[in-house]
Amino acid sequence: MAYSMNIQGKRVVITGATGGIGSAMALWLARCRARLALQYRDHSKITTLLKDIKRIDEEYYSSEDNIIIVKADVSRYDDVRGMVDSTVNAMKGIDALIAVAGYPISREEWFIDPLSIDDELLDRPWRIDLKGSYHCVRAVVPVMKSQGNGSILLISSTPALVGDVNGLAYTLAKAAVIALVKSLAPVLAPEVRINALALGSIATDANMSILSDEEVDGMIKSIPMKRFGRADEVASTASFLISDHASYITGQCIVVDGGEVRI
Repeated sequence: MAYSMNIQGKRVVITGATGGIGSAMALWLARCRARLALQYRDHSKITTLLKDIKRIDEEYYSSEDNIIIVKADVSRYDDVRGMVDSTVNAMKGIDALIAVAGYPISREEWFIDPLSIDDELLDRPWRIDLKGSYHCVRAVVPVMKSQGNGSILLISSTPALVGDVNGLAYTLAKAAVIALVKSLAPVLAPEVRINALALGSIATDANMSILSDEEVDGMIKSIPMKRFGRADEVASTASFLISDHASYITGQCIVVDGGEVRI
């Protein structure tokens, strides 16, 4: 696999770094020798991820100049601001933000009657997926503007584009993430680019845990590529979008779903 994409030395903040998508992005960018700031909530998971990253290049990632970890709750702006400040203090700037942190929706929440959702369930993904993304953008943009460049990537989902009878609370939050990207792109340009990924069915532990084998088989039938996507396929797309190769791309929502949604 080719990993470089002109990422070496770029200072990249990844939220949700210990999840299936976030950890895949951290490992992919480590192979590119990016400088990483990893947001986490679970200490045991971040410890495991750090070990995996150091196996890629122990000397490079033994230096706090090249990797830091920050415990933060993205639903709290003060935490996010502290994360950004810690990164700037360690790395003297931020070249890219990948906001992966999302609400871990359960099977029960995914399959609930869409007309039976109470305010608390509506608020849970909203706090993490939308407000968390906005907090990250709000905190990092002044840094990027002062540098004269930067790239932001947010994570949405294909139901946000076409709707879904399941997971309404999740879908509403992810649709708002796309609206955030499209609304802010002209505000942040030309110094800062902002894009989103709309992910389809990706074979992470979190996704697979809420689906039965029969449900997975049924979903695969509707995917032209006849399989779920891999987290590293998401990571490679993200790597391109934050790289200089994508310097003329902003305000876009790129679909990564094996061809199921065609817009």
